Amino acid sequence: MERPCLSRRLALLLPASAAGLGGLAACAPEDEGFGTAEPLRADDGAVPLEDVPENASTLVNFGGDQPFVLLVRGTGEDIAGYSGYCTHNGCALSQAGTELDCPCHGSRFDATTGEVLVGPATRHLPEVPVVVEGDLVRRDV
Repeated sequence: MERPCLSRRLALLLPASAAGLGGLAACAPEDEGFGTAEPLRADDGAVPLEDVPENASTLVNFGGDQPFVLLVRGTGEDIAGYSGYCTHNGCALSQAGTELDCPCHGSRFDATTGEVLVGPATRHLPEVPVVVEGDLVRRDV
């Protein structure tokens, strides 16, 4: 029985393709990208307003599809939400002080406005509607 032969080009591409797929899998949105800093987790789809510090931004896992939201709180009930995913390739962002870092390709965003600070991302983080109901913060769906 004759064995099929691989061309040199194909033989070189196979390991590279496998490594590339592994690398892409590491950047999938399921990879939370938070390292050792865990996002605030929303129980029953909400977080207590008191758990979101004033004059700061906090990543929150609201669960479901595209669960990560950056909450930016001023004082009192002044709160806004932005997507917690890089606009370049959809990787989950990690918070580093006043910036959000993309672990996949190095984009950085301002953690108070969602503006791109460093590419390759070119689009700001989209707003995510949030609402304060009593003493809880929820996504406004």
